[in-house]
Amino acid sequence: MNKKFLGLFLALVLPLLYVLVLSPALLKPNVNQTAYTLIGFAVFWGLGIGMFLYTRYVEQLPLSTIGWKPLSWKGVLLALVLGILLSLLVPLFTLLTSAVFPTTDQGTIIQVTESYPWWILLLSVFTAGITEEILFRGYALERLVDLTRNKWISGLISLAFFVVIHAIGWNMAHMIGVVLPLGVILTGLYFWKRNLAFVMIVHVVINLPLVFIELLS
Repeated sequence: MNKKFLGLFLALVLPLLYVLVLSPALLKPNVNQTAYTLIGFAVFWGLGIGMFLYTRYVEQLPLSTIGWKPLSWKGVLLALVLGILLSLLVPLFTLLTSAVFPTTDQGTIIQVTESYPWWILLLSVFTAGITEEILFRGYALERLVDLTRNKWISGLISLAFFVVIHAIGWNMAHMIGVVLPLGVILTGLYFWKRNLAFVMIVHVVINLPLVFIELLS
């Protein structure tokens, strides 16, 4: 099998299979919620680190080919500012979407923050912000562009996997109103900067209010 296709399977399909099939069928019925969540974090860290190792030692390519490059302090500051601005838009996105799509008590930001302690939410913020960017942006976008020669097609494929993988845990309103637009924005930011650390910082800062909501409640 072509190394790029195998890499895309590992970065896109394997996480999807774990979240939608393997985890609910094999883990959820047998462990408590905390263990179930922590195992999921470990799996995604393993996948994220695995893509670094796959790039370096299987493809024998530098990590810069998946966007792992130095980021200037100016870039860090810009990423922080963008992350804060986008996090402030999340309530607006939620409000607009809830006016169109029916909402439920399950799979909302409030329900999620009430279901987990702050330290699990903090781990979730860093796990999602770092590992999802490695899998769905850095590796997937770069290899898809290599194969398709088209940023639009590559972005849509990566975005589709990114959105579907959030189907467990979030309701439809949140998926369409928050996950989808933020996925589009993060994809655009990656293509703009081609820097994995940049989009990681933005993603982490967008999700960080989950921790503050739980602490304040």
